Amino acid sequence: MSESLAILSLTALISFMGSIHPGPVNLAVVNATLSHNFKTGVWVAISGTLPEIIYTLIALQSQGFLAKHQTVFQTLEVAIIPFFLVIGVYSFIKTPVQRNAAIRSTQPVEALKGFLSGLLNPQLLPFWVVFLIYLHSHFSLDTFGAKFSFVFGAALGAFLILVLFAYLAERYQTTLYRFLHRYPMNKLIGLFFIGMSLYQTFKILA
Repeated sequence: MSESLAILSLTALISFMGSIHPGPVNLAVVNATLSHNFKTGVWVAISGTLPEIIYTLIALQSQGFLAKHQTVFQTLEVAIIPFFLVIGVYSFIKTPVQRNAAIRSTQPVEALKGFLSGLLNPQLLPFWVVFLIYLHSHFSLDTFGAKFSFVFGAALGAFLILVLFAYLAERYQTTLYRFLHRYPMNKLIGLFFIGMSLYQTFKILA
């Protein structure tokens, strides 16, 4: 196995496993799939993957600087609080969208929410900086092929797990609809985002 392929495979695996736990992008994909259809969920998965590319590129270009300037991470941690709070309140109070209703007009909105959820995730940048340091201890990342494998692997792993979430939401939608009849998805997502906002606030103040 070539070094570039090894980097791609390892990074994709780490990205896939690291994205399994419930998070804002995962929930956005599930909500888009249930509210509209599988295709909309895939679009949200694509948009939610773009921040992985952005942050891995930033990590590659500025890992030394970021390791010495923790204020960047602190700024991201503060920025996430109002974003999650606004999204949470909006999701909680909005009227649920009926399946297949106004799909064309809402697909870009759903995709944008997926992108912003990933972009304002304060864990992405430090996660990839730390993982990049680990990779440096085993591989040389000086070539274009190695760097491309790192970025593409991160995006591939995230995309695959998000598409899997969309597939499972579509596959088990009947069971999920029964559950969501009692606990509407917009309420669950709203509480999740509000909870994340409060958690982040207490984490900073502690």
